[in-house]
Amino acid sequence: MFWIYWNTVWSLIISGIMVATIVAHPDAEFVEIHTAKQVK
Repeated sequence: MFWIYWNTVWSLIISGIMVATIVAHPDAEFVEIHTAKQVK
């Protein structure tokens, strides 16, 4: 149960960082994230 909770918190932290980065650099980061999604 602890690991599930930790993974959820970590995912939220990463999402928050990604959102903050997109807001700070919308053009460059959008291209990188879009490319990363295509690789997956």
